[in-house]
Amino acid sequence: MKKFTYFLAVTLTFVLWLGGLSPALAQSSPKPALGITSLYNNPEDQKQGYSVYHDILQYAVAIPAQEIPQGVPFPQTKEEFQKLLPGLVEKLGDGSVTKAWFDFQAAQAQTAGNELFSVNAPSGQKLYTVVAGDPALSCPLQIKDTQIAFFTDANKAIAKAKELDAKKYLVYVSPAKDLSAKALNALYDNYQSSGNQSCFIVDGATKQITVDFQNIFALLPPRLQQPAREQPFVFTPRRGQDNLYLVNARQTGSQLAGL
Repeated sequence: MKKFTYFLAVTLTFVLWLGGLSPALAQSSPKPALGITSLYNNPEDQKQGYSVYHDILQYAVAIPAQEIPQGVPFPQTKEEFQKLLPGLVEKLGDGSVTKAWFDFQAAQAQTAGNELFSVNAPSGQKLYTVVAGDPALSCPLQIKDTQIAFFTDANKAIAKAKELDAKKYLVYVSPAKDLSAKALNALYDNYQSSGNQSCFIVDGATKQITVDFQNIFALLPPRLQQPAREQPFVFTPRRGQDNLYLVNARQTGSQLAGL
């Protein structure tokens, strides 16, 4: 298993390097940042993917949530949690990347897009990501629908985040960091009302994933541009599966320079 994990890491690094994340990119502006979104058929495969991104490549992983750092006691009061909150929000990030890499091969596509592809931000710009979930009552918290959307305008991303928040989605990642804090506070309230720490965790299991590329459709590979322009991509589990399992990760400039 360790050899297989190492092979995945080496292969992924090579793919990303071929995609343009060479050391020279570290000298560009804005600072390079890579976002990864991968789907899996089962929690075992998701765990393996998490190991590759978090443990081997040392990416910051927003989902599945591992919000309380190792070695830090789980806060027993809201006051203790508030002291940790700024660091947790910082870990989730503001959703800005210069390149986004997608692996939707494990999913059943309702329209198109269940493949491996990447998207580059226009030269000198960023892509702004919104990631949010419509929660179901469960511990760990499972999600009925995960919404992911991309923009080249931070204000449009913030507007989308606010729209999803108004629909009672938990907004984990977006340029609106106050909404990330709101989502984490809601998760902690779930924990306090239940007394179960797993109620604080978003484990990445989701019944459906909706990915909206309509604002950046022209940046997608040519074969996907027209489908992405027409409507968001919707992904569901393959036959015989109850959920899809998500890993959303991010890596930034100084670390990318080593690829």
